[in-house]
Amino acid sequence: MQNSNQKLITFVIPAYNSAPYLHFAVDSLLPFGEQIEVLIIDDGSKDETGAIADDYAKTYPFIRAIHQPNGGHGEGINHGLKEAQGLYFKVLDSDDWVDEDALRKLLHHITTHNAWADLYLTNYVYWQGRNHRGQVISYRYLFWGKQRDGSWKNLRNFKYSSNITLHSAMYKTSVLREAKVHCPQHVSYEDNYFVYAPMPFVRNISYVDADLYQYLIGREGQSMENTTCIRKYFDFIVDGQLIFDAADLIKIRKENHALFRAMYHHLLLNFVMVPTFARLNGSPEAKEDLKAFWAHCRNSNPRFYRFVRSHWALISLTMPGKAGVKAVKFDYKLAHKLVKFN
Repeated sequence: MQNSNQKLITFVIPAYNSAPYLHFAVDSLLPFGEQIEVLIIDDGSKDETGAIADDYAKTYPFIRAIHQPNGGHGEGINHGLKEAQGLYFKVLDSDDWVDEDALRKLLHHITTHNAWADLYLTNYVYWQGRNHRGQVISYRYLFWGKQRDGSWKNLRNFKYSSNITLHSAMYKTSVLREAKVHCPQHVSYEDNYFVYAPMPFVRNISYVDADLYQYLIGREGQSMENTTCIRKYFDFIVDGQLIFDAADLIKIRKENHALFRAMYHHLLLNFVMVPTFARLNGSPEAKEDLKAFWAHCRNSNPRFYRFVRSHWALISLTMPGKAGVKAVKFDYKLAHKLVKFN
């Protein structure tokens, strides 16, 4: 049962050298201080990020500034989860922001439904610069008719163009702690594991049809830039191994097929990125690392490894030789057209 004095949501903002834009994230949360807490995690920044965080904390009692040695985005999430006092836990990247009306709608839903859900889903919006609103990723299609609350079995199949992401998901803090979610240090894309690992611990799901998260893309140096993804191919491998090892989907398939369907969709979309970026990198090291990744999966769970590798998407991405590389490049271009995120 919720403590009457407990804040509804803890927003954790991992921030590294974010001084020029941190205010966009924090300022979007300022109208809701009575219902939320905000943790700004200064990740060993070398600019004025830490000082800006301290200034916010001095001015607003619901904001805390936490300083840590540089450990990466994932370590910021870990630190935030240790410190969080809110009923729900939401990560907001330091260059993104939330929509005020959408957050108000989400908070109203939590209070009127007595914090029933273990997982909340909301829509998010891609922005190409702060003045160019792009595609909205909506989860309305997952639900039948006007139904917006239920369990995994109440969801339709996920589309390949959408997935449960850090931007769309908000877990109960207690669920994340029960799942013992712990992100790796200095590894990008760890949010894919962060979203995946707690899924077996979710019983109740609510969807609020509101465009809450405003996701800025196209900023130089962002982790999702094509060149950055190719350079950081090994981070996808680390995340892929964490996801593969997080749960035995063969067992889950027997016990809860609806949960299996959702988790398998998430795993596949992340597994597709492993050979894609490793092969686009093309270095001898990338080739060896990719072999080691498949060997790890085969040794860890041979039955499920064979099941995953038999999927048509991975068959096409793992074809040997030049033909396989061409297939990777073609599939990558096609994925960009389907998702349309940059």
